[in-house]
Amino acid sequence: MRALLKWYSSNLRKHQFAMNMVTTGAVFFIGDMLSQQAVERRGVEHDTSRTVRSVVIGALYTAPAATFVYNLVDKVFGSSRSPLTALKKLSLLMCFPPLSITGYIILNNALQAKSADFILQQLREDLLTIVLNAYCLSIPTQLTLLTLIPLKHRVLCGNMVRVIWTCYLTHASNIGTTGHKLVGDRTRMREVE
Repeated sequence: MRALLKWYSSNLRKHQFAMNMVTTGAVFFIGDMLSQQAVERRGVEHDTSRTVRSVVIGALYTAPAATFVYNLVDKVFGSSRSPLTALKKLSLLMCFPPLSITGYIILNNALQAKSADFILQQLREDLLTIVLNAYCLSIPTQLTLLTLIPLKHRVLCGNMVRVIWTCYLTHASNIGTTGHKLVGDRTRMREVE
């Protein structure tokens, strides 16, 4: 395990964005697998295309965005991990979940060729609930990351918590916060019983 962490740290210094993309893609893979198998109990009816979408969005959208935001916050507030600095950073980071989640929902639905009306309706119906749930998990996580974890390891450590979050996010964005499967008929969203 020590050799793996040493390899990871070495490559993270050289290729921060690429390493974060790989680890975040893996987190989204694990999160969607848990969502479909442990939460939704799909078994052999696993939706592989949904898992691929999750990995692509995680690796190509979430990882670069999170890396950029952490680097920006660290540049604006410095690398101090004092509690006061952490609170300042946290206030800026609280702007990230609504934007990130909105982007995830839009990309997830766009990759399924859902209509703009469907996407807007899901944003109206589910975004607030998903963002509030994100804050319940992200505030304590971010305080821990900002006060205890060095900048270069924040995405990796955050990804450990994101496995749980991604399991919820992929479930909520594909099933909806009502717990019913959502399907689009290109003009509106409706529940399937």
